[in-house]
Amino acid sequence: MQYIADAREAKEIDGVSIQKIGIPSFVLMERAALKVAEHVSRIMGKDEGRILVACGCGNNGGDGVAAGRILKEWGYEVVIALLGKEEKASEDMKQQLTIARKLSVPVITEPVIAEYTVIIDAIFGIGLSREVTGSYAGWIAEINHADAITLAVDIPSGIDASTGKVLGTAVRADYTVTFGVNKRGLLLYPGTQYAGEVFVEDIGFPEKAVHDVTPAVISYDRSDIERLFPKRQPRSHKGNYGRTLVIAGSKQISGAAYLAAAAACRIGSGLVKVFTHENNRIMLQTKLPEALLCTYQGNERLPADYMDDIFESGRDALPFLEEDSEKEESVEFVRRLKNELSWATAVVIGPGLGTSRMAELLLYRVLKITDIPVLMDADALNLLPRFPEYFNQDGRIQLTDNFVLTPHLKEMSRLLGNDVEEIKNNLIDTACRYTKGAAVVLKDARTVVSDGTRIYLNQSGNNALAKGGSGDVLSGMIGGLLSGGMEPFQAASLGVYLHGLTADEYVRDRSRSTMLASDILEELPKILP
Repeated sequence: MQYIADAREAKEIDGVSIQKIGIPSFVLMERAALKVAEHVSRIMGKDEGRILVACGCGNNGGDGVAAGRILKEWGYEVVIALLGKEEKASEDMKQQLTIARKLSVPVITEPVIAEYTVIIDAIFGIGLSREVTGSYAGWIAEINHADAITLAVDIPSGIDASTGKVLGTAVRADYTVTFGVNKRGLLLYPGTQYAGEVFVEDIGFPEKAVHDVTPAVISYDRSDIERLFPKRQPRSHKGNYGRTLVIAGSKQISGAAYLAAAAACRIGSGLVKVFTHENNRIMLQTKLPEALLCTYQGNERLPADYMDDIFESGRDALPFLEEDSEKEESVEFVRRLKNELSWATAVVIGPGLGTSRMAELLLYRVLKITDIPVLMDADALNLLPRFPEYFNQDGRIQLTDNFVLTPHLKEMSRLLGNDVEEIKNNLIDTACRYTKGAAVVLKDARTVVSDGTRIYLNQSGNNALAKGGSGDVLSGMIGGLLSGGMEPFQAASLGVYLHGLTADEYVRDRSRSTMLASDILEELPKILP
């Protein structure tokens, strides 16, 4: 598990290390500089041109000056460009400039950017919070137009370390070397597009400093799969691994039900049952014989009041039903639905479900579940506004903590009434603030999972997943993990990570354009323990 820090958390880790634990800031600066120098050395040979270190006057600039001095000692041709007023420099920066000059490293103030092969961007660090203007904006424009390899120190200058937003203008780096923990701004868009390849390097922040701060956002890598994925016991049977009920598909749509159910099977659910329209029977029994099936005709007489009393008290609560065949038919349908919900250890509802009266009834019943986890996707999310009792006065979605919602940006926009661009620019804030109780999987190129307290930011996956049906597979994967006993936030986070990882595996030797949602099912066995 990795921590992902915002600007405040990264500064706090630095502050705890220096002020509370007592590690001198100059020591951390030297170690940071060494890591930068090592990466530059890896990128270029000694005879491949000149290095310009573009430095501001803060400690980010000090990192750059020290890296330039180290590279000069290693035999590289290095020039340091001081782009601010030296009298305003931090104390560590002033000391680094003194050392560099004593070692005959050239320090200039008016560089010709086009003359250099590699540019080290050390203008602004993670503390930048206002727009870049004036001469600094001019220098950044020149760096971006130069025919040079650019490496950013900690974060590309001009990127907000907390949000990834461009503060007026920003350096477009080929590489970024960041220190201690990764930064939100290097992962969120558009910052990630400016960061290039990111390397997270240990420069000596003690583990205690990181844990004292404990950044709110976490992320997974491959080492977490074995630790988190549910273990299968030697002496066990299908009942030990959960029963996933997939309520999906409609009269005209069958593929979504198949993809979600097949994904639940692939991820390890012991039993999977599909509750769907009768039209989907042949396709499902042919393509997924492992799944159980329960169907409806679509012409059932549906109760006007959803028959709450049938669920709560049974048939004896309505003695008059013997004389009313239409209500009797409604009771039988509702009772059958009740039995299917009682069978499950987790429910997935929504893929391809449609927004008919039948779909509305199914969702109404599922929304009342409190004792097992429920995942809502696609049409279940589109139907949710029909039930205003699940929204607070301030517009937040209010569901019990056994629910997982998996909206993409447009679905989230419809749920909240917020503009898509507003949500896109505030992914973490939206996922955290606009729900109460339920875990939310806010799907984007950087998917965010939050239960209002914990936050997961996904780093796996690529645009090969931008195909119809990918979300249905994700729903089934998370649903299968839920049915096996994982708690909602962790099941959602791991499911998202594994889902993205299948696309990373696929594109190793195949085109991103050719991947289908069903290919995710084929890649899963390659990454699961």
